[in-house]
Amino acid sequence: MPSGQLLRQQFDIPELRHGEPLYQGIATIILRAAATPFTDLWSTDYPADPALHDVVRPVHDIVTSFTPDQELPTQWDRLTIAARTALAALDTEPMGEPTVDEIVADILFALKTTLLISAVGQQGFIRLISEEFARYFQGIITNGVAQGLNGLLQPGSTSVPAPRPRSYFDLATNKFVDQPSSTALSLAGFKYFANRDIPLNDSNFGIESLPKSPPAAAKQFAAQAIVNFYTDWEEHYRAALATAHDCDERDFQIDYFGDLNRMRQDYVHRGGISGQSDGCRLLKWFKTGDLMTPTPKHYCELLTAFPSDELRQKPARRTKGRERPNIRADLKLLREFERLTSGFNGSKGEALDDALQDWITKMQTKD
Repeated sequence: MPSGQLLRQQFDIPELRHGEPLYQGIATIILRAAATPFTDLWSTDYPADPALHDVVRPVHDIVTSFTPDQELPTQWDRLTIAARTALAALDTEPMGEPTVDEIVADILFALKTTLLISAVGQQGFIRLISEEFARYFQGIITNGVAQGLNGLLQPGSTSVPAPRPRSYFDLATNKFVDQPSSTALSLAGFKYFANRDIPLNDSNFGIESLPKSPPAAAKQFAAQAIVNFYTDWEEHYRAALATAHDCDERDFQIDYFGDLNRMRQDYVHRGGISGQSDGCRLLKWFKTGDLMTPTPKHYCELLTAFPSDELRQKPARRTKGRERPNIRADLKLLREFERLTSGFNGSKGEALDDALQDWITKMQTKD
């Protein structure tokens, strides 16, 4: 972030000095362009943690107080100091543990982000974002130039506010919208997308160029989306939510994630040909043998069926059922176990149950 002194040297032009109409117009453009990413993120992802809020609030106050009536370098210096102070505090000061509501919101946001990439592809997403922000910043520039010229011709006149960017993209309609919904993704909160080689000379740059039906690569995008999202749940969010609820992560038995696991197994082990997915209880999309290419309707169902209320409730303690152990064992013992159970009149799970019970009984007797 450049210092105010450096900016002052670069803008040491008579027409651009403080108080001149052209300065007012250009300062308006710069300040709005600098403030928009932060204010949009603040409004859509408000810091609920008091400790985090206290750290970031000074930056917010400076950004929202930007005005073309004051010298730009001085305001920029204040922002630079506040931003550096906040970054240092984030690295050194303890923040609060995430709440249940925050974790659930984060899970849903991860799902929306993943589905947007899957639904429109990486190229489509970059085009969508570029189109909307080009429209917005064109409005800022037009407004700033008009304000500068208007100030020259009619000093003291009131400027017309520049158009605000539409803050959400609705997966159900493939359109930008102003209000959040169950199928709309916040653009300000979109933290990551993968960039691929995109022909910049393509003249068909609008939303209309998005495919109306699943392309040939849709199964690959769907596989990435389902596998990635379920893995995030299993390896991160499930444990984090269990900590917030003060329960065992194995207590969560939710049909929604059970169905995603069935799909994941078919994408990973059956090449995207439905097998286990035929047994889904909630997301009943595919029959045995189907090529697993979700439609836009399926993607929307992933959002509308998302179990927010169920995730917010502490689950009952689970005492029955079966669970796959996540352990490592001696290779020789595993091979001998496989050899013996191959001729065993029962399942490997039953044999493992007997072995575990014998070990537990031995340890309890020892105590």
